Amino acid sequence: MKRVILALVIVLAGRFTASSQTPDWSSSVAAIIYNHCAVCHHDGGIAPFPLMTYEDAVSRAFSIQTNVLAKKMPPWPADPQCSNEMVGDRSLSEEDINTINDWVNGGMASGDLNSAPAAPTFNNGSQLTSIDQAIQFPAYTVQNMQDEYRTFVVHSGYSLVTYLNQLEFIIGNTAIVHHILLYYDPTNTSYTLDQNDPLPGYASSGTTAASPFAVLIGGWVPGNTPEILPSNMGYLIPPNSDFVMEIHYAPNSNGKTDSTKVNLKFCTDPSPRNVMVSPILFHYWPSLINGPLTIPANTVKTFYEKSVGFTIDLDKDYSLYSVLPHMHLIGKSMEVYMTSADNSDTTRLICIPGWDFRWQLGYVFKHLIHFTPSDGYTLRAEATYDNTSNNPNNPYDPPQTITLGEGTLNEMMVVFFSYLEYQDGDENIDLSTVGINEVGDSDPLNIQLYPNPAGDELQISCWLPTNDLTLRILNSTGAVIKTITTGHQPKGMYAVSVPLHSWPQGIYYLEMQSGEQKEIRKFVKAE
Repeated sequence: MKRVILALVIVLAGRFTASSQTPDWSSSVAAIIYNHCAVCHHDGGIAPFPLMTYEDAVSRAFSIQTNVLAKKMPPWPADPQCSNEMVGDRSLSEEDINTINDWVNGGMASGDLNSAPAAPTFNNGSQLTSIDQAIQFPAYTVQNMQDEYRTFVVHSGYSLVTYLNQLEFIIGNTAIVHHILLYYDPTNTSYTLDQNDPLPGYASSGTTAASPFAVLIGGWVPGNTPEILPSNMGYLIPPNSDFVMEIHYAPNSNGKTDSTKVNLKFCTDPSPRNVMVSPILFHYWPSLINGPLTIPANTVKTFYEKSVGFTIDLDKDYSLYSVLPHMHLIGKSMEVYMTSADNSDTTRLICIPGWDFRWQLGYVFKHLIHFTPSDGYTLRAEATYDNTSNNPNNPYDPPQTITLGEGTLNEMMVVFFSYLEYQDGDENIDLSTVGINEVGDSDPLNIQLYPNPAGDELQISCWLPTNDLTLRILNSTGAVIKTITTGHQPKGMYAVSVPLHSWPQGIYYLEMQSGEQKEIRKFVKAE
């Protein structure tokens, strides 16, 4: 009998231990959702529903579990196992995935909601800390039921050469805008086309800019965040140029209206480096090796591309800044890499084993990558297309032959790169410290963070030039997760401690502003 009682005690103790270890919303899950999901899943965000409260998460718990286990959410199609190291990786760790899975399987406990971390706040307008120019493009009502490409032109008003350091697209209607390409045109060609069309903008094809003089400088796809370059880099805009924005409106957008805006921040460096954007790999000969890009019905087919001297000077060396692959619905996978002349050296750049047409992200390399076509190095891409009934994204049932074209039901194979002319030491630039946490050489607030990496508490000290201070802490996606407004303070030394015991591990940013002085510092929350 004693043995039976002892066994029962052991079983009950085991059940109590397992229950006590089951994650709850307040102590475990909320922080994961806020740091990785809420940037899209908030009121006014691009996601179809918010995940800002316990009730929000419970109502979508099984969908969250399914998509997290399948690693479809948060969207980060690049596989880190076969890609170069990237800035802003949104993917969840295995520990985070297990936490969400255990929470759902364990009954979705709330825990003490009073101790849950505060939900982040989002400004559904600009995420930039300051804007030098906001370009509002005209409102347009879509005319076609199929894909429609429309190009809009606005004078820059620049009398001198201007370098753009930051770009942010504010989409007027996220339900219909599929993607955007932004160019500058130093001639009147694009503007004349716009003026000759009775409607706002003019009809375009999506293949290339209608003006042969237009130069690509940026773009937007769903999920993109503002582009913030290092302070000494920018996109060169010649004087008196026009901004030319081509928008791809998705099928079934007929009668719906959009008016998109672009926010710009200028370079303050007196001698900035010019960042160029180009589809270095593209779906025509001689870049496409085994074209034409035609995928017969009921086949799985792979195509190969290489860099040629059409878009880059093969006698120069470059530093690769970012990469953005592009395919359509029957795309299955794409890999982009760089090889030496004798193929003895291969550098993997980006690998997307499960292509998702809905999430075509641009990826910034953590370190600039030295590309030397002068030494015979070549950029290459390999893409596989599945035009069978096994592909759930196939737009045709039964499958039909799909050919090259700009429409959603056609196919493409393009890889855009942002790059610069190479300078000694470029490989040592850490781009993960650029943008939101870039502070330049001055430090008027004399901010000190201790310890960093931090454990359960971060101690902050600074020097106040005025009688006010506002502190904001942002996560790695730029969402504000904590704001401290101190009110009136005496000028001089100031110190405060911020408890971090319930915060997950990761990278955070502290933004401090006193009067006109604003500084941002990066810190790490360790175990």
